Amino acid sequence: MSKRARLIALKIFKYILNTIPRPVLIKMSYWVRPILAVYLKGSKYIDPIDGKSFRKFLPYGYRKQRPNALSPSTLSLERHRLMWLYLQNETDFFKAQAKKEFFTWLLSSVFLLDLKN
Repeated sequence: MSKRARLIALKIFKYILNTIPRPVLIKMSYWVRPILAVYLKGSKYIDPIDGKSFRKFLPYGYRKQRPNALSPSTLSLERHRLMWLYLQNETDFFKAQAKKEFFTWLLSSVFLLDLKN
């Protein structure tokens, strides 16, 4: 893809992000995401959340676009993938007992909030 074509694609992507309301973008993502994942398939970047690899990630940003920021398969940003890697490598969050304890705590917290209101 030429530099001019990339620039046009970035402008179109930025225009879509800035004009279409987020709820509509989310609904659109259900059918656009699989198409993008196939189109961008490659081996340069790996999304640690689902393990799929891509030749590039999508740009993202409302004012200033960051290249290779948004994963085409999970629609995760850099911060989401970093949090995933931290939880996976530095904690026991994904182990069965830790998950059970976390969700038990979460549900009890939500239940207590409902009782207070």
